[in-house]
Amino acid sequence: MQALAEAPGVVRRSTRIFVTQEDVATLLGCGKSKAYDIVREVNEQAKKKGNHPFPAGKANKYLFSDIFDIPMDEVDKVINGE
Repeated sequence: MQALAEAPGVVRRSTRIFVTQEDVATLLGCGKSKAYDIVREVNEQAKKKGNHPFPAGKANKYLFSDIFDIPMDEVDKVINGE
């Protein structure tokens, strides 16, 4: 699988489009309960913008990155476990 990820023409490794409360806790250095509150807040912001919110425990990683001004590279590193 590693060879496939480094094959010619592959731009970058695939990643999911949401963050979980564990990802949020890691990125912001907070506890799990606070991270879950943040996930809910991000989903509320999505509703206000007219987007569909993610199911409980997940939030749009792009909106999260934008709200907390965290570079997408950092978010992807946490999501991929790097």
